Amino acid sequence: MRLLLSSAQMKNLDARTIKDFGLPARVLMETAGKACAEIILNHYPSQLDGPVCVLCGSGNNGGDGAVIARWLFNWGCEVNILRVGKGSPSPETTANLELCRKLGVPIIEISASKDLSLAKSFLESSSLVIDAIFGIGFKGELKPWLDELFGLINSYAAFTVSVDVPSGLDADTGFGLNPVYAEATIAIESMKTGHITGIGREACGEVHLVDIGIPAHFYENLDAAMLFEEADFRPPLRLPDRHKNDYGKVYVFGGIPGFTGASVMAAQASLRAGCGYACVLHRKELVAVYALKLTEALSRAIPENTKSGQPDAKALLRLLGDASAVLIGPGLGRDDFALQLLEIVLKNLEVPLVVDADALTLISEHPPLQQYLAKPNVLLTPHWGEFARLAKIDKAELERDCLGTLRNFVIEHSARVLLKSHYSIYQDAELSLVNISGNDGLATGGSGDVLAGIICSFMAQNESIPAAAIKASFLLGKTAETLAKTRGTASILPTDIIANLFLEQKEEK
Repeated sequence: MRLLLSSAQMKNLDARTIKDFGLPARVLMETAGKACAEIILNHYPSQLDGPVCVLCGSGNNGGDGAVIARWLFNWGCEVNILRVGKGSPSPETTANLELCRKLGVPIIEISASKDLSLAKSFLESSSLVIDAIFGIGFKGELKPWLDELFGLINSYAAFTVSVDVPSGLDADTGFGLNPVYAEATIAIESMKTGHITGIGREACGEVHLVDIGIPAHFYENLDAAMLFEEADFRPPLRLPDRHKNDYGKVYVFGGIPGFTGASVMAAQASLRAGCGYACVLHRKELVAVYALKLTEALSRAIPENTKSGQPDAKALLRLLGDASAVLIGPGLGRDDFALQLLEIVLKNLEVPLVVDADALTLISEHPPLQQYLAKPNVLLTPHWGEFARLAKIDKAELERDCLGTLRNFVIEHSARVLLKSHYSIYQDAELSLVNISGNDGLATGGSGDVLAGIICSFMAQNESIPAAAIKASFLLGKTAETLAKTRGTASILPTDIIANLFLEQKEEK
Protein backbone atom coordinates (compact mmCIF):
# COMPACT_ATOMS: atom_id res chain seq x y z
CA MET A 1 0.00 0.00 0.00
CA ARG A 2 1.15 3.51 -0.79
CA LEU A 3 1.54 6.00 2.06
CA LEU A 4 -0.57 9.17 2.08
CA LEU A 5 1.35 11.69 4.15
CA SER A 6 0.21 14.82 5.94
CA SER A 7 1.99 18.08 5.24
CA ALA A 8 3.56 17.95 8.72
CA GLN A 9 4.91 14.45 8.10
CA MET A 10 6.37 15.50 4.75
CA LYS A 11 8.03 18.57 6.26
CA ASN A 12 9.44 16.43 9.06
CA LEU A 13 10.90 13.95 6.56
CA ASP A 14 12.50 16.81 4.63
CA ALA A 15 13.97 18.26 7.82
CA ARG A 16 15.35 14.89 8.96
CA THR A 17 16.91 14.27 5.57
CA ILE A 18 18.65 17.64 5.70
CA LYS A 19 19.69 17.56 9.36
CA ASP A 20 20.20 13.88 10.25
CA PHE A 21 21.11 12.43 6.85
CA GLY A 22 23.12 15.45 5.74
CA LEU A 23 21.54 15.95 2.31
CA PRO A 24 21.39 19.74 1.72
CA ALA A 25 18.06 21.42 0.98
CA ARG A 26 19.51 22.78 -2.26
CA VAL A 27 20.25 19.23 -3.42
CA LEU A 28 16.71 18.06 -2.55
CA MET A 29 15.28 20.98 -4.51
CA GLU A 30 17.50 20.28 -7.51
CA THR A 31 16.55 16.60 -7.47
CA ALA A 32 12.84 17.40 -7.23
CA GLY A 33 12.86 20.09 -9.90
CA LYS A 34 14.85 18.12 -12.44
CA ALA A 35 12.69 15.01 -11.93
CA CYS A 36 9.55 17.12 -12.45
CA ALA A 37 11.02 18.61 -15.63
CA GLU A 38 11.79 15.11 -16.93
CA ILE A 39 8.22 13.95 -16.27
CA ILE A 40 6.87 16.96 -18.17
CA LEU A 41 9.28 16.31 -21.05
CA ASN A 42 8.45 12.60 -21.24
CA HIS A 43 4.69 12.71 -20.64
CA TYR A 44 3.61 16.02 -22.13
CA PRO A 45 6.05 16.82 -24.96
CA SER A 46 3.40 18.41 -27.16
CA GLN A 47 2.76 21.04 -24.47
CA LEU A 48 6.37 22.20 -24.84
CA ASP A 49 5.90 23.27 -28.46
CA GLY A 50 4.88 26.76 -27.36
CA PRO A 51 5.84 29.09 -24.50
CA VAL A 52 5.97 27.73 -20.96
CA CYS A 53 4.79 29.91 -18.07
CA VAL A 54 6.12 28.94 -14.61
CA LEU A 55 4.39 30.54 -11.63
CA CYS A 56 6.76 30.56 -8.64
CA GLY A 57 5.83 31.40 -5.07
CA SER A 58 8.22 32.43 -2.30
CA GLY A 59 8.57 29.06 -0.60
CA ASN A 60 10.39 25.92 -1.62
CA ASN A 61 7.60 25.02 -4.05
CA GLY A 62 8.58 28.14 -5.97
CA GLY A 63 12.20 26.99 -5.84
CA ASP A 64 11.18 23.68 -7.38
CA GLY A 65 9.44 25.68 -10.09
CA ALA A 66 12.60 27.69 -10.75
CA VAL A 67 14.62 24.49 -11.16
CA ILE A 68 11.98 23.16 -13.59
CA ALA A 69 12.13 26.44 -15.53
CA ARG A 70 15.92 26.26 -15.76
CA TRP A 71 15.99 22.69 -17.05
CA LEU A 72 13.23 23.27 -19.59
CA PHE A 73 15.07 26.39 -20.78
CA ASN A 74 18.30 24.38 -21.11
CA TRP A 75 16.42 21.82 -23.18
CA GLY A 76 15.39 24.48 -25.66
CA CYS A 77 11.97 25.56 -24.41
CA GLU A 78 10.75 29.16 -24.36
CA VAL A 79 10.20 29.84 -20.65
CA ASN A 80 8.80 32.78 -18.68
CA ILE A 81 8.66 32.92 -14.88
CA LEU A 82 5.89 34.79 -13.07
CA ARG A 83 7.16 35.47 -9.57
CA VAL A 84 3.95 35.43 -7.49
CA GLY A 85 3.66 37.42 -4.24
CA LYS A 86 5.72 39.90 -2.24
CA GLY A 87 7.19 37.51 0.31
CA SER A 88 10.94 37.04 0.67
CA PRO A 89 11.92 33.79 -1.07
CA SER A 90 13.68 31.05 0.86
CA PRO A 91 17.48 30.98 0.37
CA GLU A 92 17.25 27.96 -1.94
CA THR A 93 14.47 29.56 -3.99
CA THR A 94 16.43 32.83 -4.21
CA ALA A 95 19.49 30.96 -5.47
CA ASN A 96 17.56 29.12 -8.16
CA LEU A 97 15.75 32.24 -9.34
CA GLU A 98 19.15 33.93 -9.65
CA LEU A 99 20.41 31.07 -11.82
CA CYS A 100 17.40 31.56 -14.08
CA ARG A 101 18.21 35.28 -14.36
CA LYS A 102 21.80 34.48 -15.35
CA LEU A 103 20.51 32.20 -18.10
CA GLY A 104 18.29 34.98 -19.40
CA VAL A 105 14.93 33.51 -18.36
CA PRO A 106 12.49 36.45 -18.05
CA ILE A 107 11.13 36.89 -14.49
CA ILE A 108 7.99 39.04 -14.11
CA GLU A 109 6.69 40.15 -10.71
CA ILE A 110 2.98 39.52 -10.01
CA SER A 111 1.92 40.75 -6.58
CA ALA A 112 -1.38 42.65 -6.79
CA SER A 113 -4.62 42.99 -8.73
CA LYS A 114 -3.04 45.60 -11.00
CA ASP A 115 -0.68 42.91 -12.34
CA LEU A 116 -3.39 40.44 -13.29
CA SER A 117 -3.94 41.68 -16.84
CA LEU A 118 -0.25 41.03 -17.50
CA ALA A 119 -0.53 37.59 -15.92
CA LYS A 120 -3.54 36.85 -18.10
CA SER A 121 -1.61 37.64 -21.27
CA PHE A 122 1.13 35.15 -20.31
CA LEU A 123 -1.40 32.50 -19.37
CA GLU A 124 -3.31 32.88 -22.64
CA SER A 125 -0.20 32.74 -24.81
CA SER A 126 1.44 29.71 -23.10
CA SER A 127 0.99 26.12 -24.18
CA LEU A 128 1.95 24.93 -20.69
CA VAL A 129 1.48 26.54 -17.26
CA ILE A 130 3.43 25.18 -14.31
CA ASP A 131 1.90 25.95 -10.92
CA ALA A 132 4.63 26.15 -8.26
CA ILE A 133 3.06 28.79 -6.01
CA PHE A 134 2.15 27.08 -2.72
CA GLY A 135 2.54 23.28 -2.82
CA ILE A 136 1.87 21.76 0.61
CA GLY A 137 2.24 25.13 2.32
CA PHE A 138 -1.30 26.42 1.73
CA LYS A 139 -3.83 26.71 4.57
CA GLY A 140 -6.92 28.83 5.01
CA GLU A 141 -8.27 31.23 2.39
CA LEU A 142 -6.74 33.02 -0.56
CA LYS A 143 -6.14 36.74 -0.68
CA PRO A 144 -8.62 38.35 -3.10
CA TRP A 145 -6.02 39.04 -5.80
CA LEU A 146 -4.72 35.45 -5.60
CA ASP A 147 -8.28 34.21 -5.86
CA GLU A 148 -8.58 36.23 -9.06
CA LEU A 149 -5.25 34.88 -10.33
CA PHE A 150 -6.32 31.26 -9.74
CA GLY A 151 -9.55 31.98 -11.58
CA LEU A 152 -7.49 33.22 -14.53
CA ILE A 153 -5.30 30.10 -14.45
CA ASN A 154 -8.36 27.86 -14.48
CA SER A 155 -10.01 29.86 -17.27
CA TYR A 156 -7.11 30.59 -19.61
CA ALA A 157 -4.31 28.06 -19.10
CA ALA A 158 -4.30 25.53 -21.93
CA PHE A 159 -2.66 22.83 -19.82
CA THR A 160 -1.59 23.12 -16.18
CA VAL A 161 0.88 20.99 -14.25
CA SER A 162 0.98 21.55 -10.48
CA VAL A 163 4.09 20.85 -8.44
CA ASP A 164 3.40 18.63 -5.40
CA VAL A 165 -0.15 19.90 -4.70
CA PRO A 166 -2.34 22.27 -6.74
CA SER A 167 -2.06 25.72 -5.20
CA GLY A 168 -5.02 26.65 -3.03
CA LEU A 169 -5.70 23.00 -2.13
CA ASP A 170 -5.09 21.94 1.46
CA ALA A 171 -2.57 19.09 1.31
CA ASP A 172 -4.07 17.45 4.38
CA THR A 173 -7.78 17.68 3.66
CA GLY A 174 -8.18 18.16 -0.10
CA PHE A 175 -10.35 21.18 0.71
CA GLY A 176 -10.14 24.40 -1.29
CA LEU A 177 -12.62 27.11 -2.20
CA ASN A 178 -10.93 28.06 -5.47
CA PRO A 179 -7.79 25.99 -6.01
CA VAL A 180 -5.87 25.59 -9.22
CA TYR A 181 -7.43 22.75 -11.23
CA ALA A 182 -4.53 21.01 -12.94
CA GLU A 183 -4.46 18.54 -15.80
CA ALA A 184 -1.57 16.84 -13.98
CA THR A 185 0.14 17.01 -10.60
CA ILE A 186 3.66 15.84 -9.78
CA ALA A 187 3.77 14.71 -6.15
CA ILE A 188 7.15 15.19 -4.49
CA GLU A 189 8.47 12.05 -2.72
CA SER A 190 5.06 10.83 -1.53
CA MET A 191 1.38 11.32 -2.17
CA LYS A 192 -0.47 13.47 0.36
CA THR A 193 -3.91 12.82 1.82
CA GLY A 194 -5.18 15.92 0.00
CA HIS A 195 -4.43 14.30 -3.35
CA ILE A 196 -7.27 11.86 -2.60
CA THR A 197 -9.70 13.42 -0.12
CA GLY A 198 -12.07 16.33 -0.63
CA ILE A 199 -11.84 17.65 -4.18
CA GLY A 200 -8.24 16.50 -4.45
CA ARG A 201 -8.69 13.94 -7.20
CA GLU A 202 -10.60 16.43 -9.34
CA ALA A 203 -8.12 19.25 -8.77
CA CYS A 204 -4.97 17.13 -9.25
CA GLY A 205 -5.77 15.46 -12.56
CA GLU A 206 -3.24 12.77 -13.49
CA VAL A 207 -0.84 12.25 -10.59
CA HIS A 208 2.84 11.39 -11.01
CA LEU A 209 5.34 10.67 -8.25
CA VAL A 210 9.02 11.62 -8.04
CA ASP A 211 11.63 10.30 -5.60
CA ILE A 212 13.97 12.93 -4.13
CA GLY A 213 16.20 10.67 -2.04
CA ILE A 214 14.67 10.57 1.43
CA PRO A 215 16.06 7.45 3.17
CA ALA A 216 13.60 4.56 3.19
CA HIS A 217 14.09 3.84 6.89
CA PHE A 218 12.76 7.30 7.76
CA TYR A 219 9.32 5.97 6.81
CA GLU A 220 9.41 3.14 9.36
CA ASN A 221 6.68 3.32 12.00
CA LEU A 222 5.20 6.38 10.37
CA ASP A 223 1.55 6.78 11.39
CA ALA A 224 0.09 7.63 8.00
CA ALA A 225 -2.97 6.83 5.94
CA MET A 226 -2.44 4.21 3.24
CA LEU A 227 -3.85 3.98 -0.26
CA PHE A 228 -5.13 0.49 -1.09
CA GLU A 229 -4.21 -0.41 -4.67
CA GLU A 230 -4.77 -3.27 -7.08
CA ALA A 231 -1.49 -4.96 -6.16
CA ASP A 232 -2.72 -5.15 -2.56
CA PHE A 233 -5.90 -7.05 -3.35
CA ARG A 234 -5.97 -10.73 -2.44
CA PRO A 235 -9.32 -12.52 -2.25
CA PRO A 236 -10.02 -14.85 0.65
CA LEU A 237 -8.07 -18.09 0.36
CA ARG A 238 -9.81 -21.02 -1.32
CA LEU A 239 -8.44 -24.57 -1.49
CA PRO A 240 -9.63 -27.54 -3.57
CA ASP A 241 -10.19 -29.84 -0.60
CA ARG A 242 -12.52 -27.48 1.28
CA HIS A 243 -16.31 -27.58 1.46
CA LYS A 244 -19.11 -25.08 2.04
CA ASN A 245 -18.86 -25.16 5.82
CA ASP A 246 -15.27 -23.96 5.58
CA TYR A 247 -16.34 -20.71 3.94
CA GLY A 248 -18.71 -19.52 6.61
CA LYS A 249 -22.38 -18.71 7.05
CA VAL A 250 -23.68 -15.18 6.59
CA TYR A 251 -26.94 -14.03 8.15
CA VAL A 252 -28.65 -10.96 6.71
CA PHE A 253 -31.60 -9.33 8.43
CA GLY A 254 -34.40 -8.75 5.97
CA GLY A 255 -36.34 -5.60 5.28
CA ILE A 256 -39.78 -4.14 5.67
CA PRO A 257 -42.40 -4.35 2.88
CA GLY A 258 -41.23 -2.40 -0.16
CA PHE A 259 -37.56 -2.61 0.89
CA THR A 260 -36.89 -6.34 0.68
CA GLY A 261 -34.60 -5.95 -2.34
CA ALA A 262 -31.80 -4.49 -0.20
CA SER A 263 -31.41 -7.63 1.93
CA VAL A 264 -31.84 -9.90 -1.09
CA MET A 265 -29.01 -8.15 -2.95
CA ALA A 266 -26.82 -8.23 0.15
CA ALA A 267 -27.35 -11.99 0.50
CA GLN A 268 -26.70 -12.60 -3.19
CA ALA A 269 -23.55 -10.49 -3.04
CA SER A 270 -22.28 -12.43 -0.03
CA LEU A 271 -22.70 -15.70 -1.91
CA ARG A 272 -21.08 -14.34 -5.06
CA ALA A 273 -18.17 -13.14 -2.90
CA GLY A 274 -17.55 -16.68 -1.72
CA CYS A 275 -19.27 -17.50 1.57
CA GLY A 276 -20.57 -21.06 1.98
CA TYR A 277 -24.11 -20.17 3.02
CA ALA A 278 -26.26 -17.06 3.19
CA CYS A 279 -29.52 -16.84 5.10
CA VAL A 280 -32.00 -13.97 5.23
CA LEU A 281 -33.87 -13.51 8.50
CA HIS A 282 -37.18 -11.80 7.75
CA ARG A 283 -40.44 -10.75 9.36
CA LYS A 284 -43.01 -13.52 9.39
CA GLU A 285 -45.45 -11.63 7.13
CA LEU A 286 -42.82 -11.62 4.37
CA VAL A 287 -42.36 -15.39 4.10
CA ALA A 288 -43.91 -15.53 0.61
CA VAL A 289 -41.91 -12.56 -0.66
CA TYR A 290 -38.54 -14.02 0.30
CA ALA A 291 -39.54 -17.50 -0.86
CA LEU A 292 -40.05 -16.05 -4.34
CA LYS A 293 -37.00 -13.78 -4.37
CA LEU A 294 -34.36 -16.14 -2.99
CA THR A 295 -32.91 -19.17 -4.73
CA GLU A 296 -29.36 -19.80 -3.56
CA ALA A 297 -29.83 -18.06 -0.19
CA LEU A 298 -31.81 -19.61 2.65
CA SER A 299 -34.54 -17.77 4.55
CA ARG A 300 -35.98 -18.01 8.06
CA ALA A 301 -38.67 -16.05 9.87
CA ILE A 302 -37.44 -14.00 12.80
CA PRO A 303 -38.65 -15.63 16.04
CA GLU A 304 -41.26 -13.50 17.80
CA ASN A 305 -42.71 -13.35 21.28
CA THR A 306 -46.27 -14.57 20.85
CA LYS A 307 -47.63 -12.05 23.33
CA SER A 308 -45.83 -8.86 22.36
CA GLY A 309 -45.17 -9.55 18.69
CA GLN A 310 -41.61 -8.31 19.23
CA PRO A 311 -38.42 -10.28 18.51
CA ASP A 312 -37.76 -13.22 20.84
CA ALA A 313 -34.18 -12.56 21.91
CA LYS A 314 -33.34 -16.05 23.18
CA ALA A 315 -34.76 -17.83 20.15
CA LEU A 316 -33.10 -15.38 17.78
CA LEU A 317 -29.70 -15.80 19.39
CA ARG A 318 -30.05 -19.60 19.20
CA LEU A 319 -30.82 -19.24 15.50
CA LEU A 320 -27.72 -17.09 15.06
CA GLY A 321 -25.58 -19.58 16.94
CA ASP A 322 -23.90 -20.94 13.80
CA ALA A 323 -23.37 -17.52 12.18
CA SER A 324 -19.90 -16.63 10.93
CA ALA A 325 -20.85 -13.00 10.21
CA VAL A 326 -24.05 -10.95 10.40
CA LEU A 327 -25.39 -7.94 8.51
CA ILE A 328 -28.13 -5.69 9.85
CA GLY A 329 -29.55 -2.54 8.32
CA PRO A 330 -30.36 -2.72 4.60
CA GLY A 331 -34.11 -2.12 4.28
CA LEU A 332 -34.51 -2.94 7.99
CA GLY A 333 -36.97 -0.18 8.79
CA ARG A 334 -36.91 2.08 11.82
CA ASP A 335 -39.93 0.92 13.82
CA ASP A 336 -39.82 -0.57 17.32
CA PHE A 337 -39.40 -4.10 15.95
CA ALA A 338 -36.30 -3.03 14.02
CA LEU A 339 -34.95 -1.15 17.04
CA GLN A 340 -35.28 -4.20 19.27
CA LEU A 341 -33.59 -6.42 16.67
CA LEU A 342 -30.69 -4.01 16.48
CA GLU A 343 -30.28 -3.82 20.25
CA ILE A 344 -30.32 -7.61 20.56
CA VAL A 345 -27.55 -8.15 18.01
CA LEU A 346 -25.42 -5.21 19.13
CA LYS A 347 -25.58 -6.28 22.76
CA ASN A 348 -25.18 -10.03 22.38
CA LEU A 349 -23.35 -11.02 19.20
CA GLU A 350 -19.61 -11.65 19.27
CA VAL A 351 -19.19 -12.70 15.61
CA PRO A 352 -18.34 -9.98 13.07
CA LEU A 353 -21.30 -7.64 12.67
CA VAL A 354 -21.76 -5.17 9.80
CA VAL A 355 -24.08 -2.29 10.72
CA ASP A 356 -25.44 -0.40 7.73
CA ALA A 357 -28.27 1.75 6.39
CA ASP A 358 -31.37 1.91 8.65
CA ALA A 359 -29.44 0.42 11.57
CA LEU A 360 -27.09 3.42 11.45
CA THR A 361 -30.00 5.83 11.48
CA LEU A 362 -31.51 4.01 14.47
CA ILE A 363 -28.22 4.39 16.36
CA SER A 364 -28.16 8.10 15.59
CA GLU A 365 -31.74 8.42 16.85
CA HIS A 366 -31.12 6.36 19.99
CA PRO A 367 -27.79 7.48 21.53
CA PRO A 368 -27.70 4.74 24.23
CA LEU A 369 -26.94 2.26 21.42
CA GLN A 370 -23.62 4.03 20.80
CA GLN A 371 -22.15 2.22 23.82
CA TYR A 372 -21.93 -0.89 21.64
CA LEU A 373 -19.82 0.75 18.94
CA ALA A 374 -16.66 -0.02 20.90
CA LYS A 375 -17.24 -3.77 20.65
CA PRO A 376 -14.38 -5.21 18.57
CA ASN A 377 -16.73 -7.20 16.31
CA VAL A 378 -18.76 -4.19 15.10
CA LEU A 379 -18.14 -2.42 11.78
CA LEU A 380 -20.14 0.65 10.77
CA THR A 381 -20.51 1.31 7.03
CA PRO A 382 -22.12 4.77 6.67
CA HIS A 383 -22.26 7.04 3.68
CA TRP A 384 -21.64 10.72 4.39
CA GLY A 385 -25.24 11.55 5.29
CA GLU A 386 -25.52 8.64 7.70
CA PHE A 387 -22.17 9.48 9.26
CA ALA A 388 -23.14 13.14 9.73
CA ARG A 389 -26.25 12.01 11.63
CA LEU A 390 -24.21 9.59 13.74
CA ALA A 391 -21.56 12.16 14.60
CA LYS A 392 -24.09 14.98 15.06
CA ILE A 393 -22.24 17.21 12.61
CA ASP A 394 -22.99 19.11 9.44
CA LYS A 395 -21.81 17.49 6.20
CA ALA A 396 -19.79 20.66 5.58
CA GLU A 397 -17.41 19.48 8.33
CA LEU A 398 -16.72 16.35 6.31
CA GLU A 399 -16.08 18.44 3.23
CA ARG A 400 -13.54 20.58 5.10
CA ASP A 401 -11.69 17.66 6.72
CA CYS A 402 -13.10 14.22 6.06
CA LEU A 403 -10.22 12.20 7.49
CA GLY A 404 -9.78 14.33 10.60
CA THR A 405 -13.50 14.30 11.38
CA LEU A 406 -13.66 10.53 10.93
CA ARG A 407 -10.63 9.98 13.15
CA ASN A 408 -12.16 12.10 15.91
CA PHE A 409 -15.36 10.03 15.85
CA VAL A 410 -13.44 6.76 15.92
CA ILE A 411 -11.32 7.89 18.85
CA GLU A 412 -14.38 9.10 20.78
CA HIS A 413 -16.30 5.84 20.33
CA SER A 414 -13.42 3.33 19.92
CA ALA A 415 -15.21 2.35 16.73
CA ARG A 416 -14.37 0.80 13.37
CA VAL A 417 -15.84 2.64 10.38
CA LEU A 418 -15.86 2.31 6.60
CA LEU A 419 -16.95 5.76 5.41
CA LYS A 420 -18.35 5.55 1.88
CA SER A 421 -18.25 8.17 -0.85
CA HIS A 422 -16.54 8.51 -4.26
CA TYR A 423 -13.55 7.46 -2.18
CA SER A 424 -13.89 5.26 0.89
CA ILE A 425 -11.91 5.30 4.14
CA TYR A 426 -11.59 2.50 6.66
CA GLN A 427 -10.66 3.94 10.04
CA ASP A 428 -10.02 2.39 13.43
CA ALA A 429 -7.74 3.32 16.31
CA GLU A 430 -4.65 2.20 14.40
CA LEU A 431 -5.38 2.19 10.66
CA SER A 432 -6.45 4.63 7.98
CA LEU A 433 -6.98 2.76 4.69
CA VAL A 434 -8.22 4.57 1.59
CA ASN A 435 -9.79 3.13 -1.56
CA ILE A 436 -10.39 5.15 -4.74
CA SER A 437 -11.59 2.43 -7.13
CA GLY A 438 -15.03 2.88 -8.66
CA ASN A 439 -17.03 5.28 -10.80
CA ASP A 440 -20.42 6.98 -10.98
CA GLY A 441 -22.01 3.66 -11.93
CA LEU A 442 -22.12 3.04 -8.17
CA ALA A 443 -24.25 6.15 -7.61
CA THR A 444 -27.38 4.00 -7.58
CA GLY A 445 -29.54 2.81 -4.70
CA GLY A 446 -28.48 -0.70 -3.71
CA SER A 447 -24.74 -0.35 -4.27
CA GLY A 448 -24.18 0.01 -0.53
CA ASP A 449 -26.23 -3.12 0.13
CA VAL A 450 -24.04 -5.06 -2.28
CA LEU A 451 -20.91 -3.73 -0.58
CA ALA A 452 -22.21 -4.70 2.87
CA GLY A 453 -22.89 -8.23 1.62
CA ILE A 454 -19.37 -8.56 0.21
CA ILE A 455 -17.84 -7.30 3.45
CA CYS A 456 -19.89 -9.78 5.47
CA SER A 457 -18.88 -12.61 3.14
CA PHE A 458 -15.19 -11.80 3.46
CA MET A 459 -15.55 -11.70 7.25
CA ALA A 460 -17.24 -15.09 7.18
CA GLN A 461 -14.21 -16.36 5.26
CA ASN A 462 -11.95 -15.30 8.14
CA GLU A 463 -10.78 -11.94 6.84
CA SER A 464 -10.17 -9.37 9.60
CA ILE A 465 -12.53 -6.42 9.82
CA PRO A 466 -10.03 -3.95 8.26
CA ALA A 467 -9.10 -6.36 5.46
CA ALA A 468 -12.71 -7.31 4.72
CA ALA A 469 -13.83 -3.67 4.62
CA ILE A 470 -11.11 -2.29 2.36
CA LYS A 471 -10.92 -5.34 0.08
CA ALA A 472 -14.69 -5.37 -0.43
CA SER A 473 -14.69 -1.64 -1.15
CA PHE A 474 -11.91 -2.11 -3.70
CA LEU A 475 -13.62 -5.09 -5.35
CA LEU A 476 -16.93 -3.23 -5.65
CA GLY A 477 -15.22 -0.26 -7.31
CA LYS A 478 -13.02 -2.37 -9.55
CA THR A 479 -16.03 -4.34 -10.77
CA ALA A 480 -17.79 -1.09 -11.67
CA GLU A 481 -14.69 0.02 -13.58
CA THR A 482 -14.63 -3.27 -15.49
CA LEU A 483 -18.31 -2.96 -16.41
CA ALA A 484 -17.70 0.59 -17.66
CA LYS A 485 -15.42 -0.81 -20.38
CA THR A 486 -18.43 -2.34 -22.14
CA ARG A 487 -21.40 -0.21 -21.07
CA GLY A 488 -22.22 3.33 -19.99
CA THR A 489 -21.88 3.94 -16.28
CA ALA A 490 -25.45 5.28 -16.10
CA SER A 491 -26.73 1.79 -16.96
CA ILE A 492 -24.81 -0.10 -14.27
CA LEU A 493 -27.11 -1.71 -11.70
CA PRO A 494 -26.21 -3.23 -8.33
CA THR A 495 -27.24 -6.62 -9.65
CA ASP A 496 -24.74 -6.15 -12.51
CA ILE A 497 -22.03 -5.70 -9.88
CA ILE A 498 -23.09 -8.92 -8.15
CA ALA A 499 -23.12 -10.88 -11.41
CA ASN A 500 -19.63 -9.68 -12.38
CA LEU A 501 -17.67 -9.98 -9.14
CA PHE A 502 -14.19 -11.45 -9.72
CA LEU A 503 -14.63 -11.73 -13.51
CA GLU A 504 -11.68 -9.46 -14.32
CA GLN A 505 -9.40 -11.24 -11.85
CA LYS A 506 -10.23 -14.54 -13.53
CA GLU A 507 -9.52 -13.15 -17.00
CA GLU A 508 -6.13 -11.79 -15.89
CA LYS A 509 -5.00 -15.25 -14.78
